[in-house]
Amino acid sequence: MKFHFEAFVQHGMQLATTHGLGWDIPLDDSGTALKGHEWDLTSLAGGVAPTHRLRHLSSDLSALSALNRVRASNGLQAMHPVTFSPPWQDLIKAAVMQQLFVRRNSSGHVANNVVRPLRVVATCLAAIDPWQATVDDMTLAITIGKEVQASGKLGDLIAGLTHDLLDTNHLTDSGPLYPALASSRLQTRSPRRSNFLKSKPEIKHSLEERKKAERLPERRAFWELVRIVMTEQPVTFMDELRFAAIRTMMLTGFRIGEAVLLPADWRTERHYYDSRHRPAGELGGYSHSLMIRHFAEKQQTKNARSALLTEASHYVPKMFEEIVSDTLARAAAITDPLRNTLRRQVSTGRLLPDFQLDDLVPATKIYTYLTGNPFWLDLNEMQKSGLIERCRRQYTFESFSEIQYLQEQMSTNSQGEVSVAAKMYFRRMAGADSGDRGALSLRSENGEAISLSSAWRDLRSAFVRIHEVESHLRTATASKLPDTAAFDLEDRKFSPWEFLFLHPKRSLSEERNGGICDVTRYFSIGRPDERLVNMSLGEQKSRDTLFERYSHSAADKELVLTSHSLRHLQNTELFRLGVADTIISKRFNRRSVAQSYEYDHRSLAEELDQIELPDEVETALGEKASIVARMIQLGRASGPIVSAFKRIQSTEGDAAAFDFLKAEADGFHATPYGHCLNSFTVDPCPKHLECFSGCRHLSATNLPENRRHLQTLELKLVATVEAAESRCSSSPGRTNQIHHAKVRLAGVRTLLATSPGEKPFPEGRDLSLPTPKGVLDD
Repeated sequence: MKFHFEAFVQHGMQLATTHGLGWDIPLDDSGTALKGHEWDLTSLAGGVAPTHRLRHLSSDLSALSALNRVRASNGLQAMHPVTFSPPWQDLIKAAVMQQLFVRRNSSGHVANNVVRPLRVVATCLAAIDPWQATVDDMTLAITIGKEVQASGKLGDLIAGLTHDLLDTNHLTDSGPLYPALASSRLQTRSPRRSNFLKSKPEIKHSLEERKKAERLPERRAFWELVRIVMTEQPVTFMDELRFAAIRTMMLTGFRIGEAVLLPADWRTERHYYDSRHRPAGELGGYSHSLMIRHFAEKQQTKNARSALLTEASHYVPKMFEEIVSDTLARAAAITDPLRNTLRRQVSTGRLLPDFQLDDLVPATKIYTYLTGNPFWLDLNEMQKSGLIERCRRQYTFESFSEIQYLQEQMSTNSQGEVSVAAKMYFRRMAGADSGDRGALSLRSENGEAISLSSAWRDLRSAFVRIHEVESHLRTATASKLPDTAAFDLEDRKFSPWEFLFLHPKRSLSEERNGGICDVTRYFSIGRPDERLVNMSLGEQKSRDTLFERYSHSAADKELVLTSHSLRHLQNTELFRLGVADTIISKRFNRRSVAQSYEYDHRSLAEELDQIELPDEVETALGEKASIVARMIQLGRASGPIVSAFKRIQSTEGDAAAFDFLKAEADGFHATPYGHCLNSFTVDPCPKHLECFSGCRHLSATNLPENRRHLQTLELKLVATVEAAESRCSSSPGRTNQIHHAKVRLAGVRTLLATSPGEKPFPEGRDLSLPTPKGVLDD
């Protein structure tokens, strides 16, 4: 197997050479790539933002901490952080090359769903080489992954890599590993009672239980988020953008990346006319529809780059047109000053295009451009709060200019003191704190350099040269430089200033200090990415979520919500309301109807509600018979009652068929393994609910609970057969035991392989008939 590992690594090396990468990454003592030698995954994928890099080839500290807790509980010594061995480094780098250039995945996917899980695996298995990994080793890695990430996603990613990377490429000596992992990862639950032992409320609850409900938002978190974004007044500029993005996701079902990357020119309208060019509204239809121009994800062709933006249009339902229009129009209005600044920065290549390079500008004036903080004088809190409130209503150049004019008048009249924050900022830029990155020269009004102490005494007498400021910003504060790189569309470039949700980068004056950011002057402008929303929902680790900031109760402040669950919720609601699956698939930019059903989490009761029966028929049948009738029409039931119903319906008509069904309605039973349509009015089930042993009345379902029970039972029966066969005995009891288990094992496997609604044992014995008497019976 080491041969396959070496071949996989060799292929990765060839890909790296083809794309101009050096395979060996110089590392420091902590296993981190030296500056300038890390792999820029975003650039390699042809993307622009956000930037992902391969830098760390050493132990994942969170995984190591969880691993040491497990080792301590087993009486083992703690492990220390290490730099991964060359084979583990080679595996990570080769996997990155394959994901980027063979599978053409995005840099975000590679960094978060490949590199991170592999680092956890390498941390747990640092003492061995990758090809020596066993099922127990990978089970430990999955356990540690679930310890690190409470949602369990990291553990699932490790299991997925076991299948897609280790097994598919035959990288381990003990492979394949995933089948054993899949069996061990089956969820085990306490035994469930048969339905005929349950009360009516318990059965009703099981019918109302949603499929894969964990993919939907938690009810309390969802409604609290709705309350926040629909009724609360945002306290910061960034929060107003977050509110707008989240409202858009709720109303459209956009993925998080589609919502935050909306173009400023988002609005598209389509008008409808008849053959005589009359508006359709005059004929009882709609004359126009509102559409959102956006960049749809997962639309690239097979050989296209994953970073390519693909334009699409999304219809907005009539009932949501007003709120969507108001929300996105407000977002466009408040970000317009940022858009204008970034457009001029892109066109001129300058950081401060409002000034000429040779301009000598007062430090107090340039302070707002560099920090976003409009206050460079110490004003009393009452003055500041009133000015801030007016700016938050408009975010216009005029409202922020009022703040600057007031401070200039006070400064001219020798009123007020320069704020300590402004003094400390220039002290860091011009003093020893700048280190080897180049200090900024402070100058007098005539352009001569002055000392830092002189500027500290009276910052109003200090000036700066614009070209020196720009040079200092490029070398000393690279993380605050505006995002000016363009994105690629299929036919042209897309400039960063064309995005809707532009935002100030690291606006500490507002986000951290409770003030406000002057978005009309601030030079550091960022293009949006997923972090705009997911960190505010608690989806990623964050010190401050929208729940913590705007909820009223302590319990609500702890809530967390996954952004993608909003898409699952809207998809399910559209199914529940009877919208055609073709329309749903088109709405969500899907290429097949089957993809929409992956997002369908309706309960069985909700699915049955979509089947319409004539009012007089439903009244005559009653509740239970109506359920059976809907299941027959939905194709979710089969059995002797269904066969008889269809035969009577075809020969004698609907009325006779429904009369038959009303009399036999008690023949519907939901068992732990499927649906049974046999009447047990007089006698109980002759199989004692061992439906899987060949009962012809059983029909298969696609309910996850049924499949989980069958998979668990399959494992138990396999273990029973192996245990019985391992015993050295030729007694009839052993033979009967093995035969009994094998018959049921074959039945379980047949049922697992049967399509929903079909009968796994159509030729099985009809247990509703009396048992034939033998020659020895009375």
